[in-house]
Amino acid sequence: FSPEIHRSFARSLGEDIVYEKLEVPLGGFDEFVDDLIEKGYKGCNITLPFKVDACKYADRLTERARSCGAANTLVFGSKVTGDNTDGAGFIADVTGRLGFEIEGASILVLGAGGGVRGLLPSLLELNPKWIAVANRTMSRAAALAESFGIDAVPYEETAAESFDLVINATSTSLSNMAPPVPRSVLAEASLAYDLVYAAEPTPFMQLAMEAGAGAVADGLGMLVEQAAESYLDWRGVRPDTSGTYREIRRLIEERARGA
Repeated sequence: FSPEIHRSFARSLGEDIVYEKLEVPLGGFDEFVDDLIEKGYKGCNITLPFKVDACKYADRLTERARSCGAANTLVFGSKVTGDNTDGAGFIADVTGRLGFEIEGASILVLGAGGGVRGLLPSLLELNPKWIAVANRTMSRAAALAESFGIDAVPYEETAAESFDLVINATSTSLSNMAPPVPRSVLAEASLAYDLVYAAEPTPFMQLAMEAGAGAVADGLGMLVEQAAESYLDWRGVRPDTSGTYREIRRLIEERARGA
């Protein structure tokens, strides 16, 4: 939905842009971006599996891209700047639209993939009480935790702790499954947030609601907010996101009904 999001931003600001989805062949990232620059593009977003490639391609990196080692936004100019707007998008959605206070909060992150690296620097900037990461493969969780100075815990040991915010950064929802987090962990959470978004509550969200979490949310808000950060990189203005969020939510539901 990124093209629809950026078209919505442009309409709201009275600007005329072209934003399109392009498929990059594996192993051909650098040549593909070289071609975009030659054709006059002003920048691009990057999704998996090319975020690390984008980080290496850039001539210079913002601090948030450097700290997580991945870029989801490139800005073309005399130099190519790499940025990572994922963490800022997550923070904007959680603290803005959802009104959750990160400072002093206990946070559990489920999963240890590349997406988590984009979140952690932004979370740590807001001084949470502590952050723990749980993952099926403990070695990956431990490596991630060491990189960012946080804690790694096995899924089964999370029940011994209390968390204000539980973030599902695994891919389980894409397979219509919930991660193996104990229900008691979700029962005590003020907010359970799934990075995946869908027309209906994800399995993780359903589990959290059944367990009694204070609030649940999917990742659409993060998608819209990180896009707004990218738009700011390219155009120098950050669009208001509230109208676009409602528009894209409605579009998702309409497409789901027509499927």
